[in-house]
Amino acid sequence: MSTRKPSNRFWNRIANFYARQPIADPASYKRKLEITARFLRPDVRLLEFGCGTGGTALHHAAYVKEIHAIDFASRMIEIAKQNQQAAGVANVSFMVGDLHDFAPGQMRYDGVLAMSLLHLVGDRDAALARVRDQLHPGGLFVSSTKCIGDDGRLSG
Repeated sequence: MSTRKPSNRFWNRIANFYARQPIADPASYKRKLEITARFLRPDVRLLEFGCGTGGTALHHAAYVKEIHAIDFASRMIEIAKQNQQAAGVANVSFMVGDLHDFAPGQMRYDGVLAMSLLHLVGDRDAALARVRDQLHPGGLFVSSTKCIGDDGRLSG
């Protein structure tokens, strides 16, 4: 399996197109949001990496104290901030960043989200170790992603 890091140039180039696309399976997305929300509480500090245009973070903002949402594509973050302004959500901070380079100092999170992302990460073991580093002991990691078959192809 390749350890190549996906190019942020690609994601910046397609960001406007990505933002305009309807969710492919709205029922499944709604179910993911509902399942994830069951684990959230008003005192939770959450990190979402690979946040894209911010839809998941903006939805979950109502259930938590604060969310730091990062994506390595600056255009995705620009769109996320526009969506945040339109939604009037104040407890989400969108930042350009990569999980491997993200340095919140001594801060740790109660939860980390990686939605529809891990199939795009070249070195999943390193990414998961980094997630563990970002969590308080006993913190929660929530991920939903495509499955990769034995032959390396994505499957539904």
